[in-house]
Amino acid sequence: MTLSPERPATTADARRLTRTLYASAFCDEFVLLYPVYALLFSDTGLSVWQISSLFALWSLTGVLLEVPSGAWADAVSRRLLLVIGPLLTAAGFALWVLVPSYGAFALGFVLWGAGGALGSGALEALVYDELDRAGAADRYARVMGRARAIGITATMAAMGLAGPVFDRGGYTAVGAASVLVCLAGAVVATRFPEHRTPSATAGSWTATLRAGLAEARGDRSVRGALLLVPAVTSVWGALDEYTPLLAHDTGVAQATVPWLLLVIWAGATAGGLLAGPPNGSARPGSPPCSPAPRSPWRPER
Repeated sequence: MTLSPERPATTADARRLTRTLYASAFCDEFVLLYPVYALLFSDTGLSVWQISSLFALWSLTGVLLEVPSGAWADAVSRRLLLVIGPLLTAAGFALWVLVPSYGAFALGFVLWGAGGALGSGALEALVYDELDRAGAADRYARVMGRARAIGITATMAAMGLAGPVFDRGGYTAVGAASVLVCLAGAVVATRFPEHRTPSATAGSWTATLRAGLAEARGDRSVRGALLLVPAVTSVWGALDEYTPLLAHDTGVAQATVPWLLLVIWAGATAGGLLAGPPNGSARPGSPPCSPAPRSPWRPER
């Protein structure tokens, strides 16, 4: 894919991009259902094994769709994928609240996993290309770092607000708020600038996918990463999903559970801030894709 030379890039383009990115990062993480949806599953009558199977389905969806979605992001509009992703997630959350049942929860996780996969690589690629076009590619790491910090802030704000909202309106209230913020995220995504046109050699998304698979077959390190990284991140990420159930089992009220999770994540955030910077940084010429669905308790990208 190549950048379109329709008009010169300006500093205003970079400002518009970063403002849209920060707003999108906030909407992506400001979801009040995050700290209580495991309680919704439990209150609906699901067993721990049934809940575990839902988390496994969510991980499997992300793993299976991550590679094809990366190829789609090279073949179609990345902005379009960033708009569709939150809409799929909103549909899944609506199903959970309107028709709470194992089938609805499973379909909701498939939609959520698909939405996350669509946006995981498309966002990083779009941001890097647009910054590069504006002559600010060296700002990529700083811009994405700020976006992640905003996402963490949004997650913690959602945890703090989820308790009072749940106390007033139960799962319906937190579910409605979550759907609305996803819809807002889709609207925000329409504001992403994208100056990219297909090149003559780009081919179809299937050709891109075949090329990626051929590279994996021919490179042992790539093949190992494709097998190891999804396995590790899926298991590690799934462990976080049981935290609300463990907190509730201590005997606290359901509305208190988000506050306990907020305490946990305040500590996690402090630990991240105290961690030393890495030695050197790679130039993000090919922004990475997360191989597993993002855990709502921690930003993985």
